[in-house]
Amino acid sequence: MEDDSSSAFKVIIVGAGVTGLTLAHCLAKAGIDFVLLDKGVVAPGFGTTITLQPHGCRILHQLGCLDAVLATCDVMGGAHCRDPSGKSFASNDFFGVVRKFAGYDTRTLDRQLFLRTLYQCLPDQSKVYEKARVEEIVEENSRTRVVLADGREFIGDVVVGADGVHSKVREIMWDKANEANPGMITVEEKRAMVTQYNAIVMASSPVPGLGSHDMEVTSNDKFSFLLLCQPNWISIIVHNKLPEDKQCTWPTRRRYDEHDMEALVSKISECPVTETVVFGELWKRRLKAQMISLEEGVLDHWFFGRIILAGDAVHKVTPNSALGGNTAMEDAVTLANTLHALLARHANKKPSDVELRDAVRDKYQDPRVDRARAIVKVGGDLTRQQAYDGWKAYLVQRWLTPLVGLDTLAKNIAGLCVTAPKLSYVDFDERRGVLGWQDTLAAEKEREARERRGGDGGKRNAYAQSGGGGGGFMASWGDWNGGFEAVFPKVLGALTVLWSAIWLFHLVFSRQHIYGFEREAWQLAGRENETYRMTE
Repeated sequence: MEDDSSSAFKVIIVGAGVTGLTLAHCLAKAGIDFVLLDKGVVAPGFGTTITLQPHGCRILHQLGCLDAVLATCDVMGGAHCRDPSGKSFASNDFFGVVRKFAGYDTRTLDRQLFLRTLYQCLPDQSKVYEKARVEEIVEENSRTRVVLADGREFIGDVVVGADGVHSKVREIMWDKANEANPGMITVEEKRAMVTQYNAIVMASSPVPGLGSHDMEVTSNDKFSFLLLCQPNWISIIVHNKLPEDKQCTWPTRRRYDEHDMEALVSKISECPVTETVVFGELWKRRLKAQMISLEEGVLDHWFFGRIILAGDAVHKVTPNSALGGNTAMEDAVTLANTLHALLARHANKKPSDVELRDAVRDKYQDPRVDRARAIVKVGGDLTRQQAYDGWKAYLVQRWLTPLVGLDTLAKNIAGLCVTAPKLSYVDFDERRGVLGWQDTLAAEKEREARERRGGDGGKRNAYAQSGGGGGGFMASWGDWNGGFEAVFPKVLGALTVLWSAIWLFHLVFSRQHIYGFEREAWQLAGRENETYRMTE
């Protein structure tokens, strides 16, 4: 049994993925003791890539890991949205715009390499235990005892389930919650994570004709291609809408093998990705590939007793927005801030069950739930828009996107980034974009308010006069929040006449025949004069 006879507060983290390793770093910075358990090995070979958004890079900067991570990858550049023929209908310097407004780059890198780098940067790797499969969690006398399948036991003060979308810790927590409070965890909550899409996630060697730093999004009938290009390899995700009879919720778990993957590839291998590349070319150059389910949803209960959930165990977002791993890192930061502040108020004793419950609820769960729901919605909307999943999704992606411009989407992403948290107890020289980081701006305003109360009320610097450093952008962020769902109703009236004209043009001149919007089936029938028509 791994026990700690001292009075030091100890966290048992289950799961050495993005969430768990980030939390380990955050706790180490706070001086909070921990162990990190994983049922497998650190940095396993499955999975392909992870995209770090600016707020993820800011967290790594604060943890002292950013330089090591950046050394393993290159910057991202422009973006191109394409129709089923591979023709571009919208493009811009997407990631340059995000960087301008948020302050940090967006980076795409190999997931295994990223996890290995996080592990190697840990100040004490002896706290990490591999092949440590959790079997049971016992709470007694305000402590927790984690029992492993091989009989080993670890004792601490809280357990954090960072063990993914199929979390064992979550199932144990649900059982304990319903045993203590029957009906607390409902069937509705257990089924909150739904699977309506699957995906081929893969990496390939470069293909001539593709930019070395670009993002390519190619839309089709209920599927899409998403490419993130790097000089030496390409990250590829094929998002595929499942038939209704194949969609599912917990506890059903769809598993796919090589045969399933090859069956989908055979249907899409001839589809254009760009005007010069078809998917089959990427498939032939694949370095690794797997087919996975894409769960999406957010749970209501993020903790019970001394068990706390984080990352994919409580929220899952489709990968189109590249926000999933970054959101998990946000969880780690917010939870570490909560524990650090709680323990600071109890220098000579550990917090009681009630004190722990109130802190985790008020400072971790409640603030995170709403943000997680917003992020999951952004990802889900992008997935459906890029896959032409319904008439509204088609209209937004194909026609509204080029009219509004990809700069708006880039600003939306930057806006989500700058409202993300950082560690409250680690000072560092953060990089700022046009928007400014909201927590930093709030702290600066509070400091200025204290100075004015102390007799310096007559002095107002340029930052305060400009409304907090963000200028007009801060005033307009409320308009950006929510992405196209916020933009759509505001511009729909102005676009009605224009859309009617465009629609009439296609009816008359491009041989497209619409058999009712309710069909939601955009099928490629032929290629005549570079136009497409609808078929039954």
